Amino acid sequence: MAIYHFSAKMISRSTGRSAVAAAAYRTAERIEDHRQGLEHDYSNRTGVLSSEILVPEGTPDSLRDRATLWNAVEAVERRKDAQLAREVTVALPHELDDAQRGELVRSFVQAAFVDRGMIADVALHAPGKEGDQRNHHAHIMLTTRSIGADGFEGKDRSWNSKELLEDWRGSWADHANSYLREIEAAREIDHRSLEAQRDEKLDLKEQAHERGDEKAAHELEIEAVELDRDPLPDIGWKAWGMERRGIQTAAGDLWREARGRLDDVRELVSGLRERFADTYAKVRDVAEQSLGGLAEALRGADFSGLKEVNDYVRNEEREAERSAEKERDIGIDRERGHSL
Repeated sequence: MAIYHFSAKMISRSTGRSAVAAAAYRTAERIEDHRQGLEHDYSNRTGVLSSEILVPEGTPDSLRDRATLWNAVEAVERRKDAQLAREVTVALPHELDDAQRGELVRSFVQAAFVDRGMIADVALHAPGKEGDQRNHHAHIMLTTRSIGADGFEGKDRSWNSKELLEDWRGSWADHANSYLREIEAAREIDHRSLEAQRDEKLDLKEQAHERGDEKAAHELEIEAVELDRDPLPDIGWKAWGMERRGIQTAAGDLWREARGRLDDVRELVSGLRERFADTYAKVRDVAEQSLGGLAEALRGADFSGLKEVNDYVRNEEREAERSAEKERDIGIDRERGHSL
């Protein structure tokens, strides 16, 4: 199923980073850095499916060129600790095709960033050859200054607010889910924390119990178990770079350990769902057989005995449900002994 990932970080000169180098790497291009007198050549890099620059109305045409854009950013920033750009990384639903993923990113970037006044440099990346083949993602580099007819103007500090970041996170989930609904995907993504999602599932489970919908309650309990885990850690771009070059890192080890626990949880949940489906299939079969027996008993029978037959059938159904529930509970207790 689709997963939620949205991260936003600053590309800052204080950490030794260059907006020109970052743009060249993200888009697999060769760009000359005028400020440093360096050439950043990543044109042999694979995995970049597409890239484009989206600009607000009134942006000078020259800034639609990637090399011109990011060299202009470097030139306008004088401080040695300047924040050069913001980078947003999002996971793209693997259930969509390449064209749909491109449309999704474009519509989100336009609404969330460009309409607000930022220039966005967007690169869509394919999954790595050796990693999870569902790991489609996009890198979005954003300018930090407002733009006018003559070029960059002042910094817009409102773009750094936590409230705006949360709005972006929710907006990304809404955009992605609108595309997932169009293809009738089984599940949607959620920008909230795992704890918040789990608490909601448990509340809904209690509501299902109260209205007597035990089937829904059991499914919600399984979904809560699936959310009872820690999120995968963000190990940082430096560690990822080393890992890609075959250098094992402590941060990478932590990520692999967390990913192993996640896989264990998913295996557990898959087993619970299979038992859950099997349990209700057995109950349904018993109920259908009991109703068939009732119909046979009523055919040409004295209706004065109807209550006795009906009571017998209901007792049989209750006994079948108790047996199936006992089997499910034993299975869940056994699995809960497995380390999550």
